[in-house]
Amino acid sequence: MQDLRQNNANQSPPRAFTDLTLLPLHKILLCNGFKLNKNSSSMNNPIVYNQDQKLVICKKEEHYLYFNTDGSNDRGNIINFCRNRGIDIKTLIQNYENGKTDLEDHLIPKYFNSELNNEQTIKKFNAMSSYDKNHNEFFMNRGLYNNLIDEYSNHIKLDNFNDVCFPHYKLTNIPKILNQNSMEETQPKTTINICGYTKRLKFPLYKNADGTPKEKPLKQIHYGIKGLEILKPNEIDPKNIKQIVITESIVDSLSFLQLFPNINPKETMLLGTCGDFHFENGIRPTLEKIMDTLNPNIKIILGFDNDNKGREFSKEFERFILEKTKRFPMVYKSFCKDLNDDLRLSQLTGIKKLDNNNLNDFLEKKLLSYQTSSDTQKRKIILEIFRKVDKYKPLKEDFKDKFNQINKHKAIKEL
Repeated sequence: MQDLRQNNANQSPPRAFTDLTLLPLHKILLCNGFKLNKNSSSMNNPIVYNQDQKLVICKKEEHYLYFNTDGSNDRGNIINFCRNRGIDIKTLIQNYENGKTDLEDHLIPKYFNSELNNEQTIKKFNAMSSYDKNHNEFFMNRGLYNNLIDEYSNHIKLDNFNDVCFPHYKLTNIPKILNQNSMEETQPKTTINICGYTKRLKFPLYKNADGTPKEKPLKQIHYGIKGLEILKPNEIDPKNIKQIVITESIVDSLSFLQLFPNINPKETMLLGTCGDFHFENGIRPTLEKIMDTLNPNIKIILGFDNDNKGREFSKEFERFILEKTKRFPMVYKSFCKDLNDDLRLSQLTGIKKLDNNNLNDFLEKKLLSYQTSSDTQKRKIILEIFRKVDKYKPLKEDFKDKFNQINKHKAIKEL
């Protein structure tokens, strides 16, 4: 985008448009060097990227906005986008005018569909089959067992392919309306309603529709508007909920309960942000309403991913919860990348308290057993354990070197 940068970046926009914020910002950026991330985009949040940045596009009423996923204050409308980058807005719009016809020819998905389409999405979700434990492959593959899933099964659906679908909820504003029969006004109110759902695929998709390989496997598809993934225990009065577990994924929230069986799922609401890092506008209003509805002494448990974004997001939640409740939340820090990986590693190794010392002890014992055993099958099992551990928590190079120096069959590949 170097050719767009000019000293006169703040000059007036073209007269042909009275309000440039009404133009489709994602399409404008696609005509100016950005690419579309179809896998991560949802109906109301296309995501575009280039070598340096990844932007989420959204709409407020009819105005297009963006925010940068790097956690900075780089956000706003098209005017802010140009000002933040020293870009000539005239050139940006001209490139869009010249390229939008070609853009449509490349079958760019239609984003920001009407509310009617979203209503149809919600009806489709509600019409799906209830969760059936005979089709539990998705959960079993993630170390989640039926006795836990049963506690939340009323709110989980299966589509025609028996893929698991989780509902999303969002705060909805109901405006003041006039009751024609009584001529009295109904006061405005807010309520939390289902707004969409995420389908988790049993079998990830590795190829695009045209047969070309995807950059990374597609593991889930979102329909409707993104909100908070929420699972509450079956048939419980919200006032009886004693704790909320909040993570980046409803699967991670379930994993927390599987890891800590002393926490009663019958009293626990589960929330997943589903990759939404836009706290103030995207998550806070809904979360605040939930907390106002529940027991004021509710316990909050956070368990975000073990990466920079996860740690930043956790701090933002901690500040909000302290401000809201005057109490600190409990913060679980993942040993691996996320909570589900922690669960899988714990189940694989039998380690109840995951830390470097306990994992190192486990690995050294297995290494000694491998080294001293002449049983081919036993060695094969231990090697498979090492490979699985490496998937969840990368093995240290010195440990790999120790293993690779052991005499073994030449067909055995190095770690």
